Amino acid sequence: MKQVDKLQASQEAASKIAEPDSALKSYLDTLLLEIDDPLTTVPKVEVKEPPTDADIKVEEIEQSAVAVHQPAMHDEQLCQQKSAPSWAESAFQVLLFKVNGIKLGIPLSSLMGILSYAGEASQLPGQPGWSLGVVVNRDEKVIIVNSTRLLMPERITGNEALHPQHLLLIGDGHRALAVDSICDTLTVEKDEVRWRSGSGLRPWYAGIIIQELSVLLDVDGVLEMLAA
Repeated sequence: MKQVDKLQASQEAASKIAEPDSALKSYLDTLLLEIDDPLTTVPKVEVKEPPTDADIKVEEIEQSAVAVHQPAMHDEQLCQQKSAPSWAESAFQVLLFKVNGIKLGIPLSSLMGILSYAGEASQLPGQPGWSLGVVVNRDEKVIIVNSTRLLMPERITGNEALHPQHLLLIGDGHRALAVDSICDTLTVEKDEVRWRSGSGLRPWYAGIIIQELSVLLDVDGVLEMLAA
């Protein structure tokens, strides 16, 4: 994508933000500008299907089996479409939530469940800086991830108090993202996302759902960061 196109995309997104938080606008602008040259292709992300007994406490919506219609496109649009991961080849479900004032989305296919969180967790020695402690779910230990510290440490000022209300179980269910609030679920088509087509600096960042101005998570990238 040409630099002019990047700047235009950034300005269009910023114009849709109603919240008068210049830092928030700047952050979303930065993410949009991180969408690299669409001629750069990346391997498709392979996402494991959640087990049939996953404890997802959101309203289940029947998955659409209809493939996304792809009309004739310009070369640039075609390259951008190719950068989407394999789980986005057809319409997919997303759970929207907020962390530190930023709206994010996680594909339901990557979500193992949702737990309520009252702020109580056991502290263990030697925990990484992004850990808020450990809770027990179904007799299994779950490490709570400080989502702000892991995903957006540049937005930490040192003054904000953490009050996460929910835990989003990911991977094998032994990791959970602490989030401030859960917003809604929605169906997203592949062409409704500005996909990141390069590696970038944020492996957890899949792209931006333009209509919602929400940051779409690449859960495989999140798990890689936790394993590092």
